[in-house]
Amino acid sequence: MLVEDLMRNKYLITPSAYYLLEQYYKKDFSLAELIKFAKARGSFVITSSIAEEFLSSKGLITSAPPEASEVPSETGGLETYISTGNPVEKGPLESSNDENMVETESFSGGESFVSTGTDLNESPVEVVVDSEESAQEEVSSGPFPVETGENVVDVPDLYGDEPLDADSNGELNGVSVENGNGVTPKIIYGDYGIPIAYVGEEVPEEEKSYSVYDDVVITPNPAFHYRAAEMPDESEVVFDVKNVRLSPPKANNAAGKEGEFLVEAYRLYFRSRLKKMRRIFRENPEIGGIIDIGKLSYVQPGSEVTVVGLLTDKRETSKGYVLELEDATGRIKVFINRNREDAKLVMSIMHDAAIAVSGKYSGKGMIFADHIYLPDVPKVRSPKPPLKEKVYAVLLSDIHVGSNKFCEKAFEKFLEWLNGNVENETHAELVSRIKYMIIAGDVVDGVGIYPGQYEELAIPDIFDQYEALANLLRNVPDHIHVFIGPGNHDAARTALPQPGFYEEYARPIYRLKNVTIISNPALIKLHGREFLIAHGRGIEDVVTEIPNRSHHRPAEAMVELLKLRHLAPTFGGKVPIAPDPEDLLVIESVPDLFQAGHVHVMQYKIYNGVFVINTGTWQAQTEFQKMVNIVPTPARVPIIDVETARLRAVINFEQFCEGV
Repeated sequence: MLVEDLMRNKYLITPSAYYLLEQYYKKDFSLAELIKFAKARGSFVITSSIAEEFLSSKGLITSAPPEASEVPSETGGLETYISTGNPVEKGPLESSNDENMVETESFSGGESFVSTGTDLNESPVEVVVDSEESAQEEVSSGPFPVETGENVVDVPDLYGDEPLDADSNGELNGVSVENGNGVTPKIIYGDYGIPIAYVGEEVPEEEKSYSVYDDVVITPNPAFHYRAAEMPDESEVVFDVKNVRLSPPKANNAAGKEGEFLVEAYRLYFRSRLKKMRRIFRENPEIGGIIDIGKLSYVQPGSEVTVVGLLTDKRETSKGYVLELEDATGRIKVFINRNREDAKLVMSIMHDAAIAVSGKYSGKGMIFADHIYLPDVPKVRSPKPPLKEKVYAVLLSDIHVGSNKFCEKAFEKFLEWLNGNVENETHAELVSRIKYMIIAGDVVDGVGIYPGQYEELAIPDIFDQYEALANLLRNVPDHIHVFIGPGNHDAARTALPQPGFYEEYARPIYRLKNVTIISNPALIKLHGREFLIAHGRGIEDVVTEIPNRSHHRPAEAMVELLKLRHLAPTFGGKVPIAPDPEDLLVIESVPDLFQAGHVHVMQYKIYNGVFVINTGTWQAQTEFQKMVNIVPTPARVPIIDVETARLRAVINFEQFCEGV
């Protein structure tokens, strides 16, 4: 199978490229040809553009300019098919070959040994497949020898004659087959049943030209006394996306199409948002009885009404502003005169955000508003009981391990500081009381996140990036409980909310004994104080829609999200939203502290009793940031007093960060 063969040779493939190549694989080209072609273009990810260019060079398609073939075609051999069924179904990996596990030699020095399943002297044979049934008839059902010019090697059949089927745990036919090193062969499926990764037999390690920090071992100060080690761990994950059971939308009929499912899912998503927001508005004593928009036709013209809806449109007129609101029962237009006190709120309302409006109903599909209400957070909150002893938390984000701009020396200095290697008594007091560490996403730099990123990677392999991160974090003292959530650079679902990391890629950090993996967003309770943790992609839409908000002052943008009680209100903006039947981005519970990252600039402020902080980065300025004029504030460590949920100190390691 193409995906498995590429993964064994440490190459990745996108779903669109897979669809282009799979019908020709081992019939019209060999794996060696494809890898050599991709390597010549400096990429270890087979994208659709590379696939089209490669097939054009072979004369198999005409969508791209033809190029000279780099390697003679090798054809014939065993065909392996992936049945995906309908676009939304995952199909089993089917093969009629009895010997499913074919032994391949490891490669080194840039050369890859690939078994083609045919003699190189045979003439090319084109096999036309019209259906999955005919494809199965074309494939030989008997053992197929692998001819490589050397003696044929018989390999034990691990799975017999039955098709390979990956269950929900990624195990094949429910059988766990380990390779002796604790690694179980798994096929990882992405959207529409396309395999995106294969975790199988361990390939012998090549000599890497880069470090994964396996030699970074911080020696703790033996004379240092940790007060936090004697304190009980009073942490609780109150909300995590992984723990929410979501029911997928039901089709209206058996022939329901994919588009119908998506429309229904988003309909349920916005109904869920509206329902949660109406509950928040009812807690505001200034707001009277709320009426459905669809019931306004029963209201006498000139009556005072209050409606709650999602903002679908807004525009400015010579005398004021016209808003269009929508709820589950209908739409209504709202006019507010620019002389009204609440008219200034209009420009801070993002599209698809929920607001409440009170005013006179005209009887002609228009409300003349007197007041506009945002969900907001209450100004007065009940005080929390004091703690018996001071306990601190470290807040981090955007470490970006794997980038050539990662401040590795500064991060190692920070780890030494955590291990009791401090310069004065003030720092000793801080370190001794640190019990928790929270990392809000973008822990690695990722691969293929933005154009030209490959040139800025010190570690070009996503697996090695997470291994490097784990090697660094293993130096965090054992008594410190570390919470780690994903961001847009991580191996996780791109759309919000993000349930967590793909364990197949981030397995090294899952194995750290003092680490808890959380979702984006997540709500953590530390000693009775609630910490709302989000990576902060919603800041992008705030900066785009609301005047006088910028990446340079991220805490102000975060306050706007608090006012709207939503982490990414706008649908169809810069932030992708998953078609979940429930909106899990609503800020239902008002936190004591709101942490985010994403924009690489540290800033903090207090809004209505909530401490809002963007925790900066551990990456120096990249070329992309230079183009968009973002000046990061790297290697700064905010220490939070858990009792007050306020900033206790900021420790600056920026002097050790190269490239600043």
